[in-house]
Amino acid sequence: MSRILLIFFIALIIPSGMGFAQSHRDIKSVRREKQAVAAEVKKTDRAITDNNRATERNLNRLNTLQRRVAESRDAIARSQSGIDSLTSAITTRTDSLNRLTQRMEALRSSYASILRNQQRYPDVDSPIAFIFSASSVNDAYRRMRYLRQYDRWRSRRTAELTEAARKVEAARKALEATRSKHTEALATLKSQRDQLAREQETTDSIVKALRKEGSSLKAVLAEKQRRADALDRELDRLIAEEQARAEAERRRKKAEREAAARKEAEARKAAEARKSAAAESESKQSAATPAPKPAAPEKKAAPLDSEAEADRKLSGSFAANKGRLLFPVAGRYRIVRGFGLQNHPELKHVKTNNSGIDIEVAPGTDARAIFAGHVSAIFRLPGYANIVMVRHGEYISLYANLSSVYVAKGQDVKAGQALGRILTGSDDDGGATTFHFELRRERAKLNPLEWVK
Repeated sequence: MSRILLIFFIALIIPSGMGFAQSHRDIKSVRREKQAVAAEVKKTDRAITDNNRATERNLNRLNTLQRRVAESRDAIARSQSGIDSLTSAITTRTDSLNRLTQRMEALRSSYASILRNQQRYPDVDSPIAFIFSASSVNDAYRRMRYLRQYDRWRSRRTAELTEAARKVEAARKALEATRSKHTEALATLKSQRDQLAREQETTDSIVKALRKEGSSLKAVLAEKQRRADALDRELDRLIAEEQARAEAERRRKKAEREAAARKEAEARKAAEARKSAAAESESKQSAATPAPKPAAPEKKAAPLDSEAEADRKLSGSFAANKGRLLFPVAGRYRIVRGFGLQNHPELKHVKTNNSGIDIEVAPGTDARAIFAGHVSAIFRLPGYANIVMVRHGEYISLYANLSSVYVAKGQDVKAGQALGRILTGSDDDGGATTFHFELRRERAKLNPLEWVK
């Protein structure tokens, strides 16, 4: 009986053990699958990130190439203008050379003709024989005077021929130099056009690649717009805080003025009461003498808020200089992105919105204050590096993408004062030195190009 129970017990245990083993294997399989899915998700995320980075690099390369294409076109235009000037100079100098040559040939022909005519009078070549062959003293004198005049004429003609030959030679050399410059300019123009064609071909290939990567391009542009929106929000926050602080300060000063005015009124009232009491006492002593009337209290205007008055003056001066304010950088520059909503120059379906202007400058360039003001904030944001905000009364200028800052928060600055060094990007960013500049009237965005010169 016990043996049968043992067999029965074993029969019950074996299936449950098999089920436990099977369940254990299922858990391991699920874990492996979960790990495989996580690895695949991680791989996909990495691929998307790499693709977005590649797209951003291509977009930056496109911006760089667009700048180079613009520069090449400007250089070609300058070269073509120079070639046109050289062509005109060649024509002018050729005409001048021809006129000088004709003049020199005419002088030579005239001189030769006179010399040929002189051969009819062989005695002229021998002055002594020519003089002594005269028939009289008067004739001899006339011959002497003729010889002197002839010598002067021949000297003048020789000098004229020499000067004409010198001018012809100088004109010929100038013409040759101009033609040489013209040839060099044509070679330079050809090289520039070849370079432009190569850059344009590279630009077209990048544009095609970007158009294929539609989702990545949208993600990159969305990230750029997100950073721009973050800058707008931060500026709005800082401006709102400044306005709140200014309003609180105005209220505090107003309360102080009102309290001072109340104290002054109470002091006047107490003084009047004392005077009245004294007058009443005097009237009791001398009823016949009327008491003098108390003087009317002197009215004083409430003192002005000096800071608010200074802000109003600065705002008025800033607005009065609209169109004449300093440009935020000195030296050569190129505006690579204008103000407001605009189409991308190559990607026609792409629109960008800019709250200011983007300016490309030479490496090592400093940003400078466009007008006298007060540094109200210095902060950092992704995509904009260091940012300096300068307040000019109710107007605000913003200087972004600075690698280093020369000023401190709360510092007063003068027009033209250097605020910081503009950041030069890495190769992935196109290697450009680009500066972002904005101008506002409190929170209202202004087009900087309408204010600076």
